[in-house]
Amino acid sequence: MTTHTLFAVIVFITCYVMAYVINIAYKLKPKSNRYDSIDGLRGFLGVGVFIHHISIWYVFVQTGTWELPKSNLYVQLGQTSVSLFFMISSFLFISKLLNSKEGFNWKRFYASRLLRLGPLYLLSLLFLFLCVMEISNWKLMVDFNAFAISILKWIGFTIFGEPIINNVHLTPYINGVVWSLPYEWLLYLSLPVFSIFISQRKPSVAIVIISLSFIVVFSIFHGYGYHHLLSFLGGAIAPFIKKYNKRKLNFDNIYFSILVLLCLILIVQFQNSYSILCKLIISIAFTIIALGNNIFGILKNVTFKFLGEISYSTYLLHCIILFVIGYYVIGMETMRSFSESEYCLLMLLVSPMVVFISFLSFYWVERPFMELSKKRFKTKTSK
Repeated sequence: MTTHTLFAVIVFITCYVMAYVINIAYKLKPKSNRYDSIDGLRGFLGVGVFIHHISIWYVFVQTGTWELPKSNLYVQLGQTSVSLFFMISSFLFISKLLNSKEGFNWKRFYASRLLRLGPLYLLSLLFLFLCVMEISNWKLMVDFNAFAISILKWIGFTIFGEPIINNVHLTPYINGVVWSLPYEWLLYLSLPVFSIFISQRKPSVAIVIISLSFIVVFSIFHGYGYHHLLSFLGGAIAPFIKKYNKRKLNFDNIYFSILVLLCLILIVQFQNSYSILCKLIISIAFTIIALGNNIFGILKNVTFKFLGEISYSTYLLHCIILFVIGYYVIGMETMRSFSESEYCLLMLLVSPMVVFISFLSFYWVERPFMELSKKRFKTKTSK
C-alpha cells in the first residue's frame, strides 16, 4: 500500500484539505509580482517529496535500509520534485539576470538568500542536534574537535559534507533532504559566471573569482551530479524564451496543458529521473508551466499556492517529523510491528500534522525574515 497510487492521491487530498482549512483563517493574498503557475507547482512538489519519504520510511523501519521505493511513481514524486525545485530556482534567478538593467547587486542578493534559507535551516539543525544528543544520552561519543567540526559542516549548509554527528549513525536519516541545499548554493554562486555572458552589466573581477573558487570547492566535496546540473539547465530555457519570444505565444491553453500532462505520464515510465531523456521531458513540462501554463487552471488554485508558500518548511521539516514520530512518539520496535495498512493509516494522521507544522514554521520563522529582507533592502534602495 505504501507504493499504491491511491494512497499517494489520498495523502495529497489530506494535505490539500488541511491547507484549505488553515488558509480560511490565514487568507493568503497572492503577490502580483510572482508567477502563479510556479507558486502552485511548488505546492505539489513539497507534498510530493513528503509522500516519497513516507514510502522510504516504511522500508527503513522494517529493514533498516534506506532505499528508493519499488514504484516509479513514488521514486519520481521525490526525484522529479527535487529536479523541478532546482528548475524553479534556475528560472527565477536567470530571469533576474536577464532582466537586470542597472546591474546586479551581488552582496544584496547573497544576503537576501541567507535570510531566506538560513533561519529555517538553522531551526531544522537545532532539531537534528537535539535528536542526536538525546540518542547519545547527552554524552560526547567522539573527541570535541571532531564533534565541533561535524557541527560546523552541517551549519555550512552541508557544502563541506554532512558527516555523522557524535557517532550517531541515524544522523543522515533524521533529515534526509539537506543534500540538495549545496546544489542550491552552487547555482547561486555560479550566477556571476553566467552573468558575464547574459547580463548587460558585468560583475566585478572579485565576484567572478569568488564564484569560480566556490565551483572548485564544490567539485572537491561533491563532485558533479550531472543530472542536477541538467535540472538547472532545464530551468534556464524559459527565461530566454520569455525574453526573446517575439510572437508572444499564449502557453496557457488546452493544447499545452495536454502536453504537460503527457509529459508527466511519460516521466512516471522511468525508474528514476537521472537519464537525459527523462530530464528533457521534465524540462519541457517545466518550461511550458514557467511560461504561464496552469494545467487547466489547477496551478492557479489558492490552496495549492498556499501549499507552495509553505513548501520550503514542508521540504525541510517533514523528515524530522517522520523521525520524531517513529523514534520517540511510537517507537521503532512498535512501528516495525505495524502492518502496511496500519502504517498507511498512521501516515494519513501525520499528513495534516506536517502541513500544520509547516504553516507554523512559515508564519513564525520564514515570513518574519522574508519581511526583514524586503524592508532592509527596500530601505537601502530608496536611500
